[in-house]
Amino acid sequence: MPLARISVPQNLPASRVRALADAVHDGLVSTCEVPQKDRFQLISRFGEDEMLIDPHFPDVARTADASIIEILFLEGRSIAQRAALFQHIAKDAIAAGFQGDDIMITLMENSATDWSLGFGRSYGDRHEPASIT
Repeated sequence: MPLARISVPQNLPASRVRALADAVHDGLVSTCEVPQKDRFQLISRFGEDEMLIDPHFPDVARTADASIIEILFLEGRSIAQRAALFQHIAKDAIAAGFQGDDIMITLMENSATDWSLGFGRSYGDRHEPASIT
């Protein structure tokens, strides 16, 4: 159950933004056992003065296309899966025209009880839908 937030520069063409979103989802499916239909992504575009990203930290050379991907998902992925995810996303992003240094990815984990997918019901619960009044 991942939720990906993809932050991109405002002037990035829609086709490249979609390619980056596809790279993220394909990476999750291919490396982290995420079901194909389990796609939840929020894409935000930022103006030049709204994305303050150091162009050189640490020992990289970012361009004006630098983008940040934040993925929140259920705990349990191994270090090897995380590394494979990073590599998969970067490879697909580079194939879509990004520079390797322009793709920053961060992962965060939590448990099933930290999610509600509807009806105010915790994803960790397997009960009938709760009544909403």
